[in-house]
Amino acid sequence: MKNSAARLSIVVAVFLIALKGTSGWLTGSISVWASLLDSVLDLFASTLNFIAVRASSQPADEDHAYGHGKAESLTSLFQAIVIGASGMFIVWEAVHRIREPHQTRSELIGIASMIVAITASVWLVRRLRRAAHETDSPALSSDALHYMADIYINAGVLVALLLTALTHWTLADPLISLAIALYILKSAFALGRESINVLMDRRLPVEVDDKVAEIVARYQNEGVQGFHDLRTRRSGSQRFVDLHLEVDRNQRFEDAHNLTVKILRAIEAEIPRTKAHIHTDPTE
Repeated sequence: MKNSAARLSIVVAVFLIALKGTSGWLTGSISVWASLLDSVLDLFASTLNFIAVRASSQPADEDHAYGHGKAESLTSLFQAIVIGASGMFIVWEAVHRIREPHQTRSELIGIASMIVAITASVWLVRRLRRAAHETDSPALSSDALHYMADIYINAGVLVALLLTALTHWTLADPLISLAIALYILKSAFALGRESINVLMDRRLPVEVDDKVAEIVARYQNEGVQGFHDLRTRRSGSQRFVDLHLEVDRNQRFEDAHNLTVKILRAIEAEIPRTKAHIHTDPTE
């Protein structure tokens, strides 16, 4: 599912680039060109995500015992840097157009193009979000974020073209493109922060800790005294849970081992895409 969703986003990005490129050339609108640049970045990001998804899907090997999941986060971080740089370029160009107003033309063509672009982006976002939710893929989540931003950007361009066509207010185009650029920069910052958190092995949400505690508590009547040193992290779609399980020292070694395995399997079954590691400690 991840591969097909990633391929689909590439196809849609190519379509949007062709659509917006034609519209930008015919209208001369900087907001359309800003939207085109965003779609070019979407194609770039979608291509990288397709490569990252394929790489992260490879099983663990001798050199990568925890798998290749962080390929997705590395890709997302690189995308955030490129997206941020493109946002700064649009800011610079928008300020230039504000200082030196530029008349647009053929606004109706641009309006029709933006309506088509919005429709295509809405359809794609729904597909990507469903695939990202089912696979817990950071790459597909970032792809959905890109195209969600594309919807807002296209809507902004649509408003700019409508204002220009109806009022002939030349500043509408650069002002809305400036707002688009600021939104792009905000999205790039959020994407970069999330990628860095994964690469730096930030702990999983506290809900995961609570779920682990709930699972361990079920086995108190079988000799479990508690747990400590719980550590969690994420790599791509895979979650890792590591903890020390406190078991009654009077239990036989085999019984303690079987109890540990039962808890490990419960954690992996009830927390999706999780690999658990449990060290058993004897306690009074």
